Amino acid sequence: MKALRFRSLTARLSVGTVLVIATVMAGLIFMVERHQRGAIIEETERRGAVLARNLAAMSYGPLLLYNYTALEQSVARVAGEADVVYAVVLDSEGKVAAHSRNAARVGEILPGDVDRAAARTLEPLRQDTLDRRRGPAYDFAVPVLVNDQKWGTVRVGLSKARMHSQIARTRSELALLMLVTTLVAAGAAAVVARRISRPVQQLANGAVAISRGELNQRIEPATDDEIGHLAVAFNHMAAELARQHAALENANTELRHGLEELADLKGYTDNILASLTSGIVTVDLDGRVVTLNPAAELLTGFFTGEVVGRYCTEVFAQTPELAEVLMETLASRMPVLGTTLTLRRRGGRGVPVELSVSPLRGSEGKELGVVGVFRDLTRVRHLEERLRRSDRLAAVGELAAALAHEIKNPLTSLLTFSRRLTRAFDDSDFRQKFQTVVPRELERINSIVEGLLELARPARLTFKPLRVPTLLERTVELYGTRIEAQHVHVERDYARDLPTIWADQEALYQALVNLVTNALDAMPSGGVLVLRAGWSDSETAAAGRAGAGRRVAIEIEDSGVGIPPIVVDRVFNPFFSTKESGTGLGLALTHKIIEDHGGSIDVRSTPGIGTTFRLVLPLMPDASPEPGHDARFG
Repeated sequence: MKALRFRSLTARLSVGTVLVIATVMAGLIFMVERHQRGAIIEETERRGAVLARNLAAMSYGPLLLYNYTALEQSVARVAGEADVVYAVVLDSEGKVAAHSRNAARVGEILPGDVDRAAARTLEPLRQDTLDRRRGPAYDFAVPVLVNDQKWGTVRVGLSKARMHSQIARTRSELALLMLVTTLVAAGAAAVVARRISRPVQQLANGAVAISRGELNQRIEPATDDEIGHLAVAFNHMAAELARQHAALENANTELRHGLEELADLKGYTDNILASLTSGIVTVDLDGRVVTLNPAAELLTGFFTGEVVGRYCTEVFAQTPELAEVLMETLASRMPVLGTTLTLRRRGGRGVPVELSVSPLRGSEGKELGVVGVFRDLTRVRHLEERLRRSDRLAAVGELAAALAHEIKNPLTSLLTFSRRLTRAFDDSDFRQKFQTVVPRELERINSIVEGLLELARPARLTFKPLRVPTLLERTVELYGTRIEAQHVHVERDYARDLPTIWADQEALYQALVNLVTNALDAMPSGGVLVLRAGWSDSETAAAGRAGAGRRVAIEIEDSGVGIPPIVVDRVFNPFFSTKESGTGLGLALTHKIIEDHGGSIDVRSTPGIGTTFRLVLPLMPDASPEPGHDARFG
């Protein structure tokens, strides 16, 4: 309790004031004591010097006349002064001529250090000495000079007792004065401190009450000074705090409701993310993983807790193309949709996935990172495989039916001739027909089989640099006569910056010849044949990341009769043809040649307007062979 009271403002103000006053008083007392002590000492020294000079003046004549009786009377008179310990007169040889305390020492030389110094001095001299009977004393020595010649020395011993007594009394008086002043100052400081601290204590109590939430505190200003102004300011502050507290309560209520709504929304969002079958990963602006939903955990084999905060390049180190797409999207802020890749799970097992990555933005378009969505394609691949198997079985059935249909006619002719061979062998007309029809039908069967073998066997292609416009012009020159005869107008649209491509010249030439042949067959009465070569418009950043590189597009467009929509998807099937005399193998072989080059071919057709075949070829095949090297594509 005492410690608490000492910490109070009143106690501290009182103690501080007393300490300041005591310090100031101590300084003043020290200065006054020093001044008074110096004055007392100075007065004592001046009195001793005066006594010594008076004795010297009285001893001047007797020393000249060697009147020792007069000298004895002079020292006796001086020795009778208050505080005088002794009075001595020395002759010119330093011997005692008169001594107030011991007349028997007349004619002696006094042996002490003070005595010798006094006898030798030529100027007034003050020395400290110690008298055996009266304690500390001053020894004043004054030489008696006659025409600058020393005739003797007078000495007066003055006791310091009264001087020390006066100094001690002065110190006592000053100490008493300091004590009284300090006590008075302490009382005054306590009164003043109490008057100052009372309103401050009220302010402190009010502040403590406000800190407890009691905002209805008010303090009546008792004075019109700074303390009163502080009380008024305190009342304003308390009122403002009460108003703001009410506003904060309202805001807290709204915030609580908002947080509850956010928690509900977060739970709703978490439930949505947890229920999605697609994996979702979010990455911040530094490339660090932020979230993985449960589906992503199942696909990657990682738990959210062990990957959050780690760089995506580290987490997906076994699938670098996934991390590459995430980081490139983070850098370019451009979405990437539908990229297929193989996701390597923990343990090394690969899962085919379709990846879409988009920038992730917050309110007001603030960049937050990227979000990646990858869908497991395992079941899709199984379904595609089953569909391809079904398509292959259907294609085999259709191929078998078409092959049977194609071979049936020549076989029928051969069967008819073989049945009539024994009966009509001697008929010259029959033999002539036999020699004409049988080789022709056998050749037809052989060409059909050769076409099928060409479709089935792996191609041996020789890649070398090739300029597409040059190959297109060679194709047009092949049909120059027919183009003029059918009144077909040829238009060319070749890009100037088109580079050479790596391709098999003869195989690509055969594909272009088949397409130009179909175009001319579709325009028997004339029309327009358009040849285009340029950059592919379907290039995307995703294709570049997948390693496809830039691609060249070739278009063969005619203004012929067109292809009906119901059969346009079957034009590349073997043995399918819209022409009565066609075998249906030309476009199938063309499709195979383009795929062997790592490219693609599609067709757009409108009946009555025309047909366009579009070829897209890479500048370099997937495996770049040296010139003249044979590469097989199955």
